[in-house]
Amino acid sequence: MEKFSRFARIAETEFSDFVISTQDLGHKLRIYTIDKSFIDFYFTTELIITRFSIHWERSHVDGTVVRIDNTPDIKWQKISTYPVHFHEGKYERVKIPPFEIKNKSLENILREFLRYARKLKFTDLKLDKYSRDFSDKEIKKWKREDKL
Repeated sequence: MEKFSRFARIAETEFSDFVISTQDLGHKLRIYTIDKSFIDFYFTTELIITRFSIHWERSHVDGTVVRIDNTPDIKWQKISTYPVHFHEGKYERVKIPPFEIKNKSLENILREFLRYARKLKFTDLKLDKYSRDFSDKEIKKWKREDKL
């Protein structure tokens, strides 16, 4: 079984309204989204602690990046969830993740990130104004009512 196949299946089936396709690049999984941006998912189990990063590259769309990772970068050690930290909009804008990841599997961390990204895309919120978490139920309702 390929390293990223189960993650690709999650992205393509559970988030088919947001994800166009995925590509296994060997060292990471690239997830292509409906707005021509992409999300790179990487993890390694070669260390004592599993390291991961999920990076939503939007610089060519609106000049932003969104990223979560658990690389122990000393610049972010004041974040209460260190080494886990979340880059919101810009590399320098770091905060605690907007969703819980403690004790979650990599599959569920990817799901949480994709939910967050989909909510940002479908609600047209600006990253610096994002203040509320919308439920999947709300998004589906808006779709049915043609508000998205």
